[in-house]
Amino acid sequence: MLSILPIGCYGSDLDHKKCITMQISPTTIIDTGAMLSSIPTEELLKIENVIITHCHFDHIKNLPIFADFMLSMAMKQFNVYTTETIKKQIMDHILNNLIWPDFSALPTRKNPTINFVPIEFEKEFVIDGISYLPIEVNHIVESLGFIIRKGKKAFAYSGDTSYCDNFIDHVNDEKDIKVVCWEVSFPNRLENIAVASKHLTPSMLDSELSKIKRNLPIHTFHLKPNLENEIIEDMNNMKTQMTVTAMKQKKPINIV
Repeated sequence: MLSILPIGCYGSDLDHKKCITMQISPTTIIDTGAMLSSIPTEELLKIENVIITHCHFDHIKNLPIFADFMLSMAMKQFNVYTTETIKKQIMDHILNNLIWPDFSALPTRKNPTINFVPIEFEKEFVIDGISYLPIEVNHIVESLGFIIRKGKKAFAYSGDTSYCDNFIDHVNDEKDIKVVCWEVSFPNRLENIAVASKHLTPSMLDSELSKIKRNLPIHTFHLKPNLENEIIEDMNNMKTQMTVTAMKQKKPINIV
């Protein structure tokens, strides 16, 4: 079965609402916003693959601590799949031996805790029988969305993005897509902030959905937790005929 489990699905932390971590399988997650606060120790030790969509703090904030955990707890290596640009941003600004140790060289360079695996836009890679097609999306830094597939079942995952014809084209072209996970970060009244930071509001998503050529269930994520109720109210007033619902933490989305 193909599924996505939102460990954290918000655009910030507040109370029990956590930043982005999406679990695709027991061994593989997308982004590290909520790993250490939300995944039990025995389950953390099973994680072998981390996919990083972009370098913003809410998406990488547990990566340094997870590396420390894996080294000190189990002397265990894990893979980080991301682009060369995003890797450089992480290395230059986080794992730079100033903000945090360079776990791509600890305990040794020949046997590092973090093994970076470079990926490229439009070049599919496979982890544990699940394929990932990286898509360039429209955010303020280099960012990845994905078409994630197992057999004849697939879903689209936007990552952080604003208006993005490239993502829409992929959704329209990939006939096996059953579900789309699409970011919405701000309520309609803050569209100026959404545009400036390259995120979406419900009205902006409504415009994007008008370009989709078939009816698909839409699951939104990255809502700012302090604005969640207002965003959902705006979502309820969208014009689209598609079913649009906000993700819930720890509630899996099964692609059937």
